[in-house]
Amino acid sequence: MPFRKIFFFILFSLVFSSSAHAFDGYVQQFDGERSIAWGSGDIIVTGEVETPDGDEVEPPTPLAVRKAASRARKLMLDMIMAIRIDGRQTVSAHLSDNEDLAAQLRGLVHNSLFEGPDMFRDIRSVKVSESLRGKLAELILPKTVQFQSSIPPRLSTATGPAFQIGETPEAVGNAGGFTGVIVDARGLKITPCLLPVIYGEDGLGAYGAFLVARADAVDVGVAAYATTANPAALVERVGGHPLVVRAVRTYGSWQTDLIIPTQAATLVRTVMQSGHARKGGVVIVVSPPPAPEKSVVEGGDSDA
Repeated sequence: MPFRKIFFFILFSLVFSSSAHAFDGYVQQFDGERSIAWGSGDIIVTGEVETPDGDEVEPPTPLAVRKAASRARKLMLDMIMAIRIDGRQTVSAHLSDNEDLAAQLRGLVHNSLFEGPDMFRDIRSVKVSESLRGKLAELILPKTVQFQSSIPPRLSTATGPAFQIGETPEAVGNAGGFTGVIVDARGLKITPCLLPVIYGEDGLGAYGAFLVARADAVDVGVAAYATTANPAALVERVGGHPLVVRAVRTYGSWQTDLIIPTQAATLVRTVMQSGHARKGGVVIVVSPPPAPEKSVVEGGDSDA
């Protein structure tokens, strides 16, 4: 009986865990120990617990566990500071002149969710985690951003022809109205960010923070990133009847923003202003990285 109870407890935990994180999206890996899931917003750092003389039999001491958690949280803070808010600044750059917000961020990370060694995990490792949604987003999203202004930004110059034959948007499903947008940007080099902007080739913004309420940006994010364009896999974010468009190029020195054909941009703008689209119902599909990235902090603390 005890064995059966343990078995069903483990099975329930696995099922619950998978349903709670149904859409991780594009998971950006760093050194195999740190990751950012640009779908769910989960930030996870694992760390090794040091033991005296490499003893693999005795459980680690509480002090060793605390030290491992402290190191993991320091790495997490570095990761968060290096995240790009948009094409102009990182979190670090944004908080550089606001010590109060920076202190609140450090406090949030210091109290991040912690999982220590136990019988179901490697007793030599710890895991700390935080989310880009909720409290963290409230701290790091600049108050100066004009959320939900309905005023599309404009590029200084148009980047290409108004519309190219053969790039007509593709609708998926049979629902009455589009429930979201999938932007297929595979093959383009893209830097994920918190506030991406999608422009038409005429230089007019099609989607971005200007169409999103700040509360929604905090709760679900402006857009999510994924490595598949399969609408069935993205239904949690874009609903059952998404509009699918193809990005033609990136924009900006950090390649955070996207350019799509002008006709597609007009339709995207209309869809995301309708009452049918989900909040933050935009997924940017990127190519899977060729290999884990070695450092998230390299070149991340300065404005672009």
